[in-house]
Amino acid sequence: MVSTWTYRLVMTDQQAEHTIKQLLTQWRLPQRIRGALRIKKNYRINDKIVPTSYVLQVGDRLSLKFDDEDFRTSESHYQPNSTQQVTIIFENDDLVVVNKPAGMKMHPHSPNEDDTLLNYLADNFNKRQLTSAENTAKPYMVHRIDRETSGLVIVAKNPVVVPILNRMIAEKKIKRIYLAWVDGKVASLSGVINEPIGIDVNDSRKRAVNGVNAQPAITHWVRVHTVFQKTLLRLQLDTGRMHQIRVHLANMNHPIVGDSLYNTTKVTHRMLLHAATIDLPLPFGQRTVIVTAPIPKDFPRQLLSE
Repeated sequence: MVSTWTYRLVMTDQQAEHTIKQLLTQWRLPQRIRGALRIKKNYRINDKIVPTSYVLQVGDRLSLKFDDEDFRTSESHYQPNSTQQVTIIFENDDLVVVNKPAGMKMHPHSPNEDDTLLNYLADNFNKRQLTSAENTAKPYMVHRIDRETSGLVIVAKNPVVVPILNRMIAEKKIKRIYLAWVDGKVASLSGVINEPIGIDVNDSRKRAVNGVNAQPAITHWVRVHTVFQKTLLRLQLDTGRMHQIRVHLANMNHPIVGDSLYNTTKVTHRMLLHAATIDLPLPFGQRTVIVTAPIPKDFPRQLLSE
């Protein structure tokens, strides 16, 4: 049985005077998806079939129908788990932004594993009987944060928006802000770390600057303040390499406090890295939202102000 997702959108003055083809491209729908809509005639304007060269007018009703066979994203089959609750900070028909606690895994690595964020979200969606457009919502991973990291992560509710969100991340349209306590006094007020990251030649679990198959990685940072030989940094990613912030900060000799992989100083608490804010343009040309996660209790709040 083929699953479908239908969107019905009323054109505003921002979309008027564009052709359907131009609008679908603006919305970052992949070319193969645009082609499927055109070949299958899975779009309508005011319930009528028109060419993709049709020029949109204010008030036009555009409907789009997507088939699951059009997507490269595998169908979501995460086993629901009700043992933990998740905190959803923002939600619409297409996605949720979740505040993940430190210590929670993002996704399972085997079919029998169910103790992860996506398993908890599968249960959450099922219990609320959520629908995305005209289909039942299921969790689809868009990006990830490390198990030891707390804070915001975007999870799609259908495969339609996964490639759109992926392209937004690649084009740096989605901005992610982190807070991190690092060892030592950081002398400069701000900086940019532009160092490629690859696999650590001595440990495949780890990543390293100029490691094997290194890819470009850029991290911007601003010093907030320094307290007791520890510095609070505000960081923004241009790229999303595995362990990027952790590797970049360790390479500048200011590893994150509590980092079990990249900090040799023994600590007894969690890694102090928190995904604090996401600046998120919503798919299909909707508004941009700025989502902020509260500072968790196990992040040293008393050091966040002088």
